[in-house]
Amino acid sequence: MKELLLRTLTGITLVVLVTGAIVMGPITFSSALLLIYLFGVKELFSLLKKRNLTIHWLRAIPGALFFPIIYGVFQYKLSLFCLLLPPALWLLTALRGGITLSGTLAFLWLAIPLSSFFLLGWLDEEPGYQFQIPLSVIALVWINDTFAYFTGSLLGRHKMTPVLSPGKTWEGFTGGFLITLLTGCILWNFSGLYSPFVWIGISMLVSTLGLAGDLLESGLKRSVKVKNSGELLPGHGGILDRFDSLFLVAPAVMILIIVIKIFQ
Repeated sequence: MKELLLRTLTGITLVVLVTGAIVMGPITFSSALLLIYLFGVKELFSLLKKRNLTIHWLRAIPGALFFPIIYGVFQYKLSLFCLLLPPALWLLTALRGGITLSGTLAFLWLAIPLSSFFLLGWLDEEPGYQFQIPLSVIALVWINDTFAYFTGSLLGRHKMTPVLSPGKTWEGFTGGFLITLLTGCILWNFSGLYSPFVWIGISMLVSTLGLAGDLLESGLKRSVKVKNSGELLPGHGGILDRFDSLFLVAPAVMILIIVIKIFQ
């Protein structure tokens, strides 16, 4: 009971902070994502150190540059070629110093997904930064996680991946999937953005890729024999534990919306 209360209070606090950062505007949103990225890199490097892998903190710099550059490109109409600077710098450091697992994961697994999430703020049909799409996506991610957890706790019988994540069950996945689909339809009704089929597609991406992202992080933790990636969030573990579902979802949703815009 105490663990559930602690988890609930931490979750509510995190929802308020992230929602506030998204709604208040691109500066607060990018600042929050930069913090999430840096804490995530810290946890990732700590996990990889347990495997005696070489860690170079300078490899995290290219990913951190994404957030101010995206802000400058879309807020002040800078050239889109500026978006190539972080990957170019990452590739240059990799070629000069050698490709490392820590640098590759920091860039591909953390920086690109979080910057894709930030970019969703400029993919609305209205010009300028709009918070509706990123807020809807993170809401769907957290609703899926929450209802999958509670459904699995109450009804879970058939384990999905006993080795990677013993707590995951097919009943939990189904519960989260159905509630996420329902929430997607509600968001379509209230937002008026896109068609219901687009929101169904986004909801399906959230449920399936959210699970894949969770299992990917679970596999990393299993490889170094730890339960949580960190202790920053009481009752939840670390930043990676809380945002792992988003890391595959955000780029997929971004690509989906861009493709829809191209063929509209």
